[in-house]
Amino acid sequence: MSQTSSFSFFGNTNQYRADGKPNTSNKFNLKALLDFSNLQPRVQNHLKNVYTCLLGATLCAALGVYLSMAGWLNYPRLAIFASIITSIWLFSLDFNGRTQMKCFGLMSATSLFTGIYLSPLINLAIHVDPQIIVTAFLLTTIIFVCFTLSALFTKSRTYLYLGGLLGTGTSIMLLLSLMNIFGRSQLIFNVNLYLGLAIACGYILYDTQLIVERAVNGDMNYVKHALLLFIDMVDLFVRILIILLKSVRLFFFCLSSFPFY
Repeated sequence: MSQTSSFSFFGNTNQYRADGKPNTSNKFNLKALLDFSNLQPRVQNHLKNVYTCLLGATLCAALGVYLSMAGWLNYPRLAIFASIITSIWLFSLDFNGRTQMKCFGLMSATSLFTGIYLSPLINLAIHVDPQIIVTAFLLTTIIFVCFTLSALFTKSRTYLYLGGLLGTGTSIMLLLSLMNIFGRSQLIFNVNLYLGLAIACGYILYDTQLIVERAVNGDMNYVKHALLLFIDMVDLFVRILIILLKSVRLFFFCLSSFPFY
């Protein structure tokens, strides 16, 4: 009796041939991997808009890093407050035909300011080893894509139940950060760093399913939804970058040049 595999990402699910030998002709089915038929067409279109905006936000952040490192907008501390103001302004707006361009502008500004205030950390990484930037970006992209696909392929919105756990974890991180202002403990720093990495991955799952659920219920503000994912992605990138920098001894001597983490 032939045995079959239920893993639908492979085209040929028959694991054994007629002579009883293993079947090695299984091929990866990319079409099955990209099959989002469990989502409504309007939700699929909404997600396309969300991830297009996310790509644009990433490019704006890269532009902000370049402008800051070139010396044209080298005001990272001021950029922190500017990004907070523009993001709050964006979340307070109703998304419609009249405010659409304003929302795009606020999101671009938020992304640009984010790149500016991240520039000291990125500049530090470049001085230590430029390859760290590429590695951190690739790892961030891979992790983000994997967790996003996991959230999209899960038909039941089970990851929405992570909200309370993630909120608790975020509160613990905030408390640890406040404690470490005075203690300067390397242990607390490491706990906060790796706990934050896990929470950032959790927020990707949570926010992705939250966006889908809101789209099903008629909330098509893809600019605001893209900003949520952009914040998750930046948080993930920063923590991966710091972890990679920690593997270099020079990082501990240069850490004081980036006071934001």
